[in-house]
Amino acid sequence: MPGTLFVVATPIGNLEDLTLRAIRTLREVDLIAAEDTRRTAKLLAHCEIRKPMVSLREHNEYREAPRLVARLERGENIALVSDAGTPGIADPGARLVKAARQAGILAVPIPGPSAITAALSVSGIEAPEFVFMGFPPSKGSDRARWLERLRTEPRTVIAFEAPHRIITTISDMLSISVKQPILVMHEITKINYSLVECNKISDLERIVPIGEFVIVAHPAIMAEVPTNKAAVALALFGYMTDTCSVPSGSASAATALALDIHPGMIDKAIRTSRKLAKRQKMKGP
Repeated sequence: MPGTLFVVATPIGNLEDLTLRAIRTLREVDLIAAEDTRRTAKLLAHCEIRKPMVSLREHNEYREAPRLVARLERGENIALVSDAGTPGIADPGARLVKAARQAGILAVPIPGPSAITAALSVSGIEAPEFVFMGFPPSKGSDRARWLERLRTEPRTVIAFEAPHRIITTISDMLSISVKQPILVMHEITKINYSLVECNKISDLERIVPIGEFVIVAHPAIMAEVPTNKAAVALALFGYMTDTCSVPSGSASAATALALDIHPGMIDKAIRTSRKLAKRQKMKGP
């Protein structure tokens, strides 16, 4: 009978955030696949757990994944952990999970700490939708495209950044006319945790570029359908849905493609139009 792959979320700073279920799982498995065995060893020592470990990092996951799947097929239970947070989310692990699932191995999530949701929870932003944009590319055209996506993104954006690039990244974000506060959270859950709200370049002086950073950016005010395109977008969307009976999702996507506009911006324009129409109806003639 094959074993089980447990994908275990580990603390993002404070070791007390490790869940009881995660502790029990780490104690019961046969092997722990860790991004950094030295860092995981400290966590295990804190919990008085002794288990064999194998390294599974970005640079060896392609080679190690088949070997671990073979052990799972032989009946061993394996816990997959990264240095902090959840494996596979801006961390190694996705290749192993995919290989295990393709081999018919059950992958069980053991949820826990997440820098993404932790940052969002203290942002004070009402975010029925948000997007995680990972680490910004360090330079070149990839970075320019990342910033352009941010400039037109109608949803709340969460990103990670390294300490040696945090000042440059926030400066670049402020320069593209996001026109909304950018929250910079430092060392979430750790003793030196801090939150800085950046509205202008001078606010960068309050950021100490040491440690780990999470960025939360409000939806950009510039993420609006340009006025000259809004009427065309609404007319095209209405024609496809009302006259051609095209589903609203497909109509929105087609409209965005035709006008070179982010689909979320089309949806926002439609919602705004409907709200205005509803208000007018309530007011009466």
